[in-house]
Amino acid sequence: MTRPLPLFVYGTLQPHAGTQMSDWLTPRLLRSEPATMPGRLYGIQGGSGWFPALVPAWDSEVVRGTLCMLRLEAGDLALLDRYEGAEYRRVVVEAQTASGGEVSAQVYLWRAALPPGAPLIPGGDFLDWLRTGRRKAFSAS
Repeated sequence: MTRPLPLFVYGTLQPHAGTQMSDWLTPRLLRSEPATMPGRLYGIQGGSGWFPALVPAWDSEVVRGTLCMLRLEAGDLALLDRYEGAEYRRVVVEAQTASGGEVSAQVYLWRAALPPGAPLIPGGDFLDWLRTGRRKAFSAS
């Protein structure tokens, strides 16, 4: 068995996002809990819906998401990298768990220029932003 991978997810990969990729990730999930990390989220409209872009923020802004401990097989991480695409870079950050702990976890940060007019997601909660705005999440076909 491979070593569990801590991954902070904040958008379409969250276990309760209801997307094709969140459904793909769920059987690989050992455990999960709500978590936050410093940053700022923007909404990006693409294809079949919306997805978030996480950019670093050095003030008190936080992004709300899920810390997932994953059991990945050979090729799974490469598949995640392809899904996220060239606009994202996977890096290690410190995530704050709801239970008060701090965990080093991998996360996908946005590294491309933001599209003109990309809306800031107030409160840093992508799924809440989708729900309250009656928007649809991007889901790979």
